[in-house]
Amino acid sequence: MNVSIWEKSGSLANTFWEKGSADFPIYDMHGHMGSHYAIYMKRCEAPEMAAHMKRIGVKRLVFSHHEVLWGNMRNAEVVEICKRFPGILRMYVGIVPQYPERIREDLAMFDRWKPYAVGLKFLADYHRIPVTDKAYEYALKFADERGIPVLNHTWGKSPYNGGPVMLEAARKYPNVKFFMGHSIFGEWDYAERCVKETHGNVWLELTAIPGEFGLIEKLVSAVGSERILYGTDLPWFDEYQAVGGVLSAKITENDMRNILYRNAEHILGKEW
Repeated sequence: MNVSIWEKSGSLANTFWEKGSADFPIYDMHGHMGSHYAIYMKRCEAPEMAAHMKRIGVKRLVFSHHEVLWGNMRNAEVVEICKRFPGILRMYVGIVPQYPERIREDLAMFDRWKPYAVGLKFLADYHRIPVTDKAYEYALKFADERGIPVLNHTWGKSPYNGGPVMLEAARKYPNVKFFMGHSIFGEWDYAERCVKETHGNVWLELTAIPGEFGLIEKLVSAVGSERILYGTDLPWFDEYQAVGGVLSAKITENDMRNILYRNAEHILGKEW
């Protein structure tokens, strides 16, 4: 009888199923924090989120706060949250294109907010302004000069952050490390093009992908596991579901390690 890779004794998956936690680091590169309108989220504040991540073995969560993205909170307040959990929390500076002065003020503080601030977060679909619009230009030039990550919410066919828009942006700013949140979901041809037809500055992020049968395998085959980042959208999705999706995929353990931690370490270092 053939035994699948995740059923083999001593495999990453088998060890995880038995222990309920990882004995390797996990870097969640796409998180949020705070409540969201009428949606019930069991763990949406820092203490509960940190405890849950420690149970599963998540070493770092990089998040953007919901209230910053809605314009109701400033990034400086998020830095203070990170300081309460310095061993596990890192942040994306949330960019709201409708507030250009805030963008300039916050980015002037970026270096002072290290090591907690590691990149920027765009939510163009919700803000209804394309990533290629001038409203994002100052932030993109800032990221390009420093070679830092920008996590984009992306979705297929979106006029704000769909495939053609993101391909244009990644070509224009070669030093920005573009993290394509949700992997431009549904526009898989553009997800592949964004990786292969740019400057080696694009990674696909897995939020929402583990719940779709065969998609992780499809992305690994298309672009290679070195170009894929683990993320959950926590508290929207659960860490166990997302890690389980990666470990259950029909990919090699080397691919799993790339996705869950090696790629993040390659981009940000081992001690970030």
